[in-house]
Amino acid sequence: MRNRFALLTLLLVSGCAPIKHHRTHTQNPPVPVVTDLKSYYDAVHFAIQTQFFDADHFIGKTCQIDIDLDDKGQLSGVHMRTGDLSLCTVALYAAKHAELPAPPSAEVHEKTKHMVINFAPQ
Repeated sequence: MRNRFALLTLLLVSGCAPIKHHRTHTQNPPVPVVTDLKSYYDAVHFAIQTQFFDADHFIGKTCQIDIDLDDKGQLSGVHMRTGDLSLCTVALYAAKHAELPAPPSAEVHEKTKHMVINFAPQ
């Protein structure tokens, strides 16, 4: 009876271990400063890349996704355009969970409200 209780306790405690996501990159580059169209585009890419895990599994594959952004930079739509289904699934997840920056101006928003993002891990 005592052994069963110990085994049950061990099983319950082991189920509480946190799930770890493996990142392929240990250091992220610094967050881009958003001041113009190019820096905003870079910042959106950076935000999505920080949510992209296990890129090494997708080397040699490509994917294009379409994202739609509102005037505050929040994702209002995202879908797969073309490419490897497994990579695109991860890319869509990354886009949906990224903390995207607000565009620096109405003009930048107008040019970036519909973006095509290419994924091609190397």
